[in-house]
Amino acid sequence: MRVFGLETDESIKQIFADTIDEDDTDYVEITLKKDTTTDALSAAEFIYNKIRPGELVDPESALDYIRTQFLDPERINLGRIARRKINAKLGLKRSFDAPNANVFDLEDMVGAFKYLINLSNVKK
Repeated sequence: MRVFGLETDESIKQIFADTIDEDDTDYVEITLKKDTTTDALSAAEFIYNKIRPGELVDPESALDYIRTQFLDPERINLGRIARRKINAKLGLKRSFDAPNANVFDLEDMVGAFKYLINLSNVKK
């Protein structure tokens, strides 16, 4: 999440505030306690080291690599059918014709995590 724009713990908690009730297991809080990264650069470097262990990379290059892997329309193209299915499953209303409609971005990732949190807390 940090790599895609939600860099602070507070911004991450805020985006999931409407998903977690008092009786639910707060997976966001549990995850943030275990997270050793504090911003987009450190998160990108952490992810890069998991993808390519042993390779040395500076944080800026790691961030560019991660964003290119997920957010570059030349590299990733979901297509109209995949976008429709993702919208239906996650309850999103993303346009099929928008310039970034065929990329799995932060909005999709947040929707997927909310879906998993609700599934785990037996809500859907």
